[in-house]
Amino acid sequence: MTDLEPTHRPRTRPASGTRLRLAGRRMTDLSAALGAVLWFVLAAGVGGAFDLSTVELYVALAALVLVPLGIGIAVSARDTNVFTRHYSVVILGQPPAALAVVGALAAPQGTLTAMALVVPWLGVTGIIALFGLRRLLSRGIGPLPALAIDVALLYVPVAAAALFLHVAGIALRFAPIIVLLTAVHFHYAGFVLPLVVGRVGRRLTGDVGGFAPTAAGRVATASTLVIIVGIAMIAVGITFSPLIELLAVVCFATAVAGFAVLLVWAVVPAVPRLPGLLLTVASLSILWTMALALAFAVSSLPGTPSVVTIPEMLRWHGSVNAGGFALPAILAVRLLERVDESSA
Repeated sequence: MTDLEPTHRPRTRPASGTRLRLAGRRMTDLSAALGAVLWFVLAAGVGGAFDLSTVELYVALAALVLVPLGIGIAVSARDTNVFTRHYSVVILGQPPAALAVVGALAAPQGTLTAMALVVPWLGVTGIIALFGLRRLLSRGIGPLPALAIDVALLYVPVAAAALFLHVAGIALRFAPIIVLLTAVHFHYAGFVLPLVVGRVGRRLTGDVGGFAPTAAGRVATASTLVIIVGIAMIAVGITFSPLIELLAVVCFATAVAGFAVLLVWAVVPAVPRLPGLLLTVASLSILWTMALALAFAVSSLPGTPSVVTIPEMLRWHGSVNAGGFALPAILAVRLLERVDESSA
């Protein structure tokens, strides 16, 4: 047992009303599974008219697979008191909205068709954010793992808004690729990362939800706080100042690395083998991608030679974040949830 592991954790089955099921399976799981099949078709280049770029495939993976898994695990037994029928609308609306996102990415940029196809995703993610806001208002700022989940739910419509700007051909004062990368950033760093931090962080807390007053507990607290704030600060830095961007990335990458190490040390030894392996892969992957993010941020300073280029970031940072961190991490959390439910 680690010094962070609670001596007692109640295991209560979620109320049946909090899970929409079809043939005994969660609809979010079914949506993610079908979305994964479609994504592999698109990635293999056999989608015909739906020929997406690498970055667009990252967005498609988030909409088709990561978001349904995420909204499925965002509601736990501890959240039943704030569960509403509006979240059922999210679960039912996500699959067609995600399909519309794929259509929007494939449609000619700047057309009314492309913009109209993103509107359902704006609606779905907006309702997700409202649910996150209701969670936050019903509970208050603490505890930190719950706040991280709230932040994930609140950030995801920012990704949808950036996606709308991309398909509309509105780059503001940025290069067009930056707008699309903002959509990727808030789907992955904005939604998946704090959601995983929050759900895994709950395994490191007691019934009151607070981290233990130990060295490891302080690492967990600091890492979670910086991750929550750092996602937005990076976006602010990209918008206004390379120096702010660099400072934000340094703090953010350090926090993420700290949480990744804590994950391997304190969580992996205490969970079953498969989710433990997935969490290990996710932790090692994000250590690599954070190193690349630091190198890229340094390159953004005026007069600084380029260490990592945008194409290299797309290849090594984007692909490893998507396939090495986001997917294994969110699958691990889902598997751990199934273990908890079966042992309740």
